[in-house]
Amino acid sequence: MKRFKSIWMVLPVALIFMAACEDDKDNPMFSSTDVPRIFGWSTVNKYFLDIKDTLSLGMKVSPEDGATYTWLIDGVEVANTKQLNYKFSEVKSYDIRFEVDRNGVKNYREAEVIVIKPFVPKEYTKKVVGFMTRNGSLETINLQNITHLVISSAVVDENYETLVDTVFTSLNIPLIVTAAHNEGVYVLLDVSGQIDLANGGPVYANYGFYNVIKDEGMRDQAITTFLKFAEDNNFDGVNIYLNNATEGQGILKTDITSAFFNAVAERLPAGPNGKFFYTATAPGGWLTSEFAPLASIEAIDWVNLQPFRYGAPEITEDAPVSGFKELAATWEGFGLPKEKIVDGIPAYGLHYKYPKDGTTVGWGNMWMYTSYDSYKSILARDADAQTKNKLEVDDGIFYDGHPSVQAKSEYVIEAGLGGVMVWGIENDTQDQSKSLVNKVRTTLGNP
Repeated sequence: MKRFKSIWMVLPVALIFMAACEDDKDNPMFSSTDVPRIFGWSTVNKYFLDIKDTLSLGMKVSPEDGATYTWLIDGVEVANTKQLNYKFSEVKSYDIRFEVDRNGVKNYREAEVIVIKPFVPKEYTKKVVGFMTRNGSLETINLQNITHLVISSAVVDENYETLVDTVFTSLNIPLIVTAAHNEGVYVLLDVSGQIDLANGGPVYANYGFYNVIKDEGMRDQAITTFLKFAEDNNFDGVNIYLNNATEGQGILKTDITSAFFNAVAERLPAGPNGKFFYTATAPGGWLTSEFAPLASIEAIDWVNLQPFRYGAPEITEDAPVSGFKELAATWEGFGLPKEKIVDGIPAYGLHYKYPKDGTTVGWGNMWMYTSYDSYKSILARDADAQTKNKLEVDDGIFYDGHPSVQAKSEYVIEAGLGGVMVWGIENDTQDQSKSLVNKVRTTLGNP
C-alpha cells in the first residue's frame, strides 16, 4: 500500500510539470516587432462559392495580441474583424485580401473568389473525357477543352482495411469538383485496381480488385464505400476500371464480373445535377476480351477504351491510328452501341532507349529500356513536336501529336462514336495552340 501511495503522491507533481511545459509550448513569448503569421488560407489561393451562399472565412493569426484586421474585396474595405461573412451579388470573380497590422508590422494574404451559378452542363457535339490522375491539379488542366472530367482513382484492393483507398492526399477534391461544375463540366470518380498512373495500364498480375468482387460481402462493402465517397463529394458519376478481370491464366469468369457491374447499377444515387453517370474503362491488346461483358450491361452509359500501350519489344508506335480504329470495331462487335464507344488518346509518348551491347530485349526486360514521357516534356525537347508523331531521340519517342490526334478525332465523327477520352490530361500543355486536348475539341466541333 505504501508503494502505491508514494506513486500517487509523485504523479500530481509530474502532471503539474508537464502542464507547465505544455503551457510554455502553446504560449510562446513574442516581441512587439514579430510578424503576425496567418494560417488557414486557401493553399491554391482560390475560393469557390455558390451565388446563394455567404463567404465565411476565419483566419488564425499568431501572434494576435494588439493586431487589427482589414478585409478588402476588389480593393474596397468590407470588414475589420478576424472573421469575414460576406454575401456577393454577382456571378463573377473577385479579388479578396486579408490584412493584419500588429504594432505597425503588417502581413497579408490574397486570393480569387469565384462566385458560381447553378450547374449548367456545357453544350457539345461529342464527348471529350479527360482522365486526371493523382499527379494532376487544377493548375495543370484546362476545363474549357473537356466535357467530362474523371479523377483517377479510388483504388480497390483486398489488402486494404476499408477495401477502397479514397484518400487523395495531393488533390483538393471539393475544389476541383466545384471548379469543373462552374465550367459546365461533369465530374466522375474513377474506381480502379492498382494501375500505372503514367500510362493508365493495369499492374501486371495484380488481382486485388477482382478478388474483392469475387466475395459478395467484400464486394458490397466496396460498392458502399466508393459510392458514398462519390455522393459525399458531389461527383456526377463513377467510372469503373476493373483492371484485371480473370482468375489468372486467362480464365474468364463473366458471371463474377457481370454480377459486380449489375450490383453497382442497382445502387447508383441520383447525382447532384440530375444525372449520375455510370461508365467503365476497358484496355486494348490481349486483355480486351476480359471486358466484353460490359457491352451487355444496359445501365452503363459508355465505355472508355484504351487503344494504347501497343509498344512492343521491336521499336514501334505505342498508340497507332490502326489500333484506335480496330479497338472501336472490336467493341462494336461485342454489341456495344457506337454512341457508347469513347475511344482513347494518350497524352504521353513511349521512349525507347535500347542497349547497344548486344543485350536481347523482350517483354520481360523491355521496361528497363523504355520510359513514358509526358506530352509537355516532349514539347520541351522540341517546340514543334505538336506537328509530329515521333521524335528522333535515342531510339525514338512515339506519341500522339496533332496529326494523329486529328486523324483519330475525325474517325470518331466518321464512325459515329460517342467521343474521345484522354489519359492523363495533366500531361498536356497549357499552350492552346499546341494542346492535344484542344485539338481534339476543335476537330470534334465542340464549342
